[in-house]
Amino acid sequence: MKIIQLSLILLWRIWFFIINIFLIPLLAGASIPFLFSEKYYHIAYWFYQMWGRSNLFLMGFWYILYKEKEILDTDKQYMIISNHTSIIDIMLIFSIMRNHPLIFVGKSGLSKIPIFGFVYKRSNVLIERNNISNCVGIFKKIQNKINYGKSICIFPEGGVSNNKYSIHLNPFKKGAFFLAILNKIPIIPFTIADIKTKFPNFFSIKGCPGKIRIKQHHSISTKNLSLKDKDFLKKKCFNIINNQLKSFYKKNI
Repeated sequence: MKIIQLSLILLWRIWFFIINIFLIPLLAGASIPFLFSEKYYHIAYWFYQMWGRSNLFLMGFWYILYKEKEILDTDKQYMIISNHTSIIDIMLIFSIMRNHPLIFVGKSGLSKIPIFGFVYKRSNVLIERNNISNCVGIFKKIQNKINYGKSICIFPEGGVSNNKYSIHLNPFKKGAFFLAILNKIPIIPFTIADIKTKFPNFFSIKGCPGKIRIKQHHSISTKNLSLKDKDFLKKKCFNIINNQLKSFYKKNI
């Protein structure tokens, strides 16, 4: 019985790669003409949303979004932060933030993937984790995206959590909070549950289709904060996401 179960999970995981062999050239390729001018990025962003939503549907995922009573201003930029488990997090954020074209700050390794890598590099700000000296250049690139009116998404843990199945967060880095305060951009924390069991990473033979729970917390204003407050803001956001993760987990017991 266990062999059958593992075989089905393996086929399901392979199905993910098959989906993207077709979706990435189709949708990423279609977005390329709109990546050479910032004013057309919203069109490219639509293709990214289709990529995320198609993956979720074809993999058998659906999400339940819990929201605070807040209507986001479509003309305002936001700093999106979230816990991070796998590529599914990115698909979810694309799907939810439909009216706020955003860019991700992510690792540079993905830029080596054909077609996807070109689009990924043109659309987002890439970090070489072993090159600390490049930080100033990265902040300038992010600032440029903000100046063009884009929202920003940063996973403040600095990558996927090391503990594959624990609900606990890695410590947050300061970059997202520094940028949000510097540019007076409100922060929207997201808490994403269930991915650690349903799609933990690329190469794990674990997971299953099903429900994903997401909490979109109320935005946090940075209007009256100074850079001295970045540690306070970081701790506040960490506690919001961490407490919500624990709450989601308790409901599963």
